[in-house]
Amino acid sequence: MISGQTVPSRLQLDRLVVSNILEWGLQPERQSLPEFTPPARGEQFPAEDAALAWSGDRKLVLTRYPVDELLAADLSAILGYQSLSYRALPSAQPGNSICADLAADERTLTQLVEPLEDGSADGPVAVESFGVTPEYARLVAAIGKRAKRAVIDLMTPEDHLDCARSLDSKVQAREYFQAALPQCPGLRLTRAAVVRSGPGLLQQVHDALEAFSPAIMKTEFGAGGNSMGVIKGSRRLQKSVGRILPDGYDGELLLEEYLGSPRDILSVSYNGMVQDDGNTYTLCAGRHFLHAGKFYMGSSLGVGAMPDDCAAKVRKAGEAIGQATAAGGYRGPLNVDFLYRESDGALFPLEINPRRGLGGILADMCICKFGQGYEKAVSAVAVHSLPVSNTITTYAQLRDSLLRKGFFGRESKGMVILPYSMSALAAKSEFGLAVFGTDGTSAEAALGEITGYLAPRPRRIR
Repeated sequence: MISGQTVPSRLQLDRLVVSNILEWGLQPERQSLPEFTPPARGEQFPAEDAALAWSGDRKLVLTRYPVDELLAADLSAILGYQSLSYRALPSAQPGNSICADLAADERTLTQLVEPLEDGSADGPVAVESFGVTPEYARLVAAIGKRAKRAVIDLMTPEDHLDCARSLDSKVQAREYFQAALPQCPGLRLTRAAVVRSGPGLLQQVHDALEAFSPAIMKTEFGAGGNSMGVIKGSRRLQKSVGRILPDGYDGELLLEEYLGSPRDILSVSYNGMVQDDGNTYTLCAGRHFLHAGKFYMGSSLGVGAMPDDCAAKVRKAGEAIGQATAAGGYRGPLNVDFLYRESDGALFPLEINPRRGLGGILADMCICKFGQGYEKAVSAVAVHSLPVSNTITTYAQLRDSLLRKGFFGRESKGMVILPYSMSALAAKSEFGLAVFGTDGTSAEAALGEITGYLAPRPRRIR
């Protein structure tokens, strides 16, 4: 039997959200990358429960493991949800593919469809996931055969899955950037070369560095700043490349000109949805929140996040790139990363992430809490992994710790503080946190204060 809370008979559900982040990460193109190593048996994968914060209200959320009921209640109270339901796979130790497990279990699949039919809502049910996979496409087809209401798939159709995969490739994404250039005068492409791992790799890299140096090397499907690094020149090239290349990696790499340090360049992003009609709906333009200027930690939106002219350029470029992806058959969430050079206003597209991005999830939360146009009055930041003492292993403990300091809940001192993801708390002593500043309060300053309060204390040596 599917586990989850009891669904009230009059709950209005018109959206089904499938949290398949682990399934997406374990697709064949990513299996050699360390950032997508599956968790130990019985453990959750980071951000599995973040799906509670996607796409607003009136939804049924599916996860591999049960979500914390207190967390769901707090999210509903703070974000103003009226109809949030959630379900988990029935197994105590589910497999890595939530969609495959659901599609293979007729009883569970029937129980999944029932809440969508029993509520007071009518009309179609929209279905979406973290990222499109073949397993997801098969699950949606199975749901469509059993549901009485019409089912609208918000993701890429099964016959265009190759398009979704091409967007995720740092090599192939440049074709979509090229297609968007005529619509965006301030958009520029970096100089780049494609090289392949193997016996001739070092010579290929050396030749590319002759044309542009320093350069940044990236694996084709890496994510979050992992499996990439800067190569400053041809000296000690083998060591430099070896530091970047994961063990056993056998694929293409992109060698791209290095535009400068965070002092000179702003790392920004676009988040939107490519809709069924091919148009792109913009959720937000925001700035990346980086660790050591390299590793992606989260996103900053709204007041003070980025220069106004930069935000306008990011939105226009994101929509143009979205149009190019739609022409190839892509549908669903779209996250595009850029570098913005403040000295001349140039905007350089770097990669496309055809999946739910944290910036988009943060925008969804802002819209629920503050309404459209929040970016003119609200400062917001979200991080995917905030470290905390290993003595805190449950959401209730974390909540109590935040409450003791006045760091939680509804608006207080111009802030709204919302832990939104607990799936990595017990295993890794970290959690996802969103902070919203109102009345001129800086969300990033508040985040710094909260981080200092929760940070694990070094053990004293006696």
